[in-house]
Amino acid sequence: MSIARAPLDCAVCEADRLTSMADARTAICTATGVAIDAIDPTTGYNHSHSAYRRARQSWIDLIRQHGASEFHEVCDIAEARDKWTGIRADFVEDDWLTAAYDAHREHVAALGRPCRRDNCVVHYPTP
Repeated sequence: MSIARAPLDCAVCEADRLTSMADARTAICTATGVAIDAIDPTTGYNHSHSAYRRARQSWIDLIRQHGASEFHEVCDIAEARDKWTGIRADFVEDDWLTAAYDAHREHVAALGRPCRRDNCVVHYPTP
């Protein structure tokens, strides 16, 4: 993967590398049953509703378990949600961060102990 991801100095070679990577992603998507309409033809990425739900749930689960830092997870989840808004705005209906905060509060309450992350903005918001 590191070799395949390494950019090349030659512009034509780089365009060929990017095309090959998109073709490989497209092949993997179609082999796993993703509808061809849901695959971005220029990148080969899966832009289906199930891919959106998996991405959203992955971010919510990360924050559910570990809390959120203003400088890391909060920025990253906003960036991920914004990317999906740009790709498929019709899928993005709710605020991922609010759902993640609610899930984290429930998780910590179920554990029966305080949140152990001292920079968690859910439990220790900065003024």
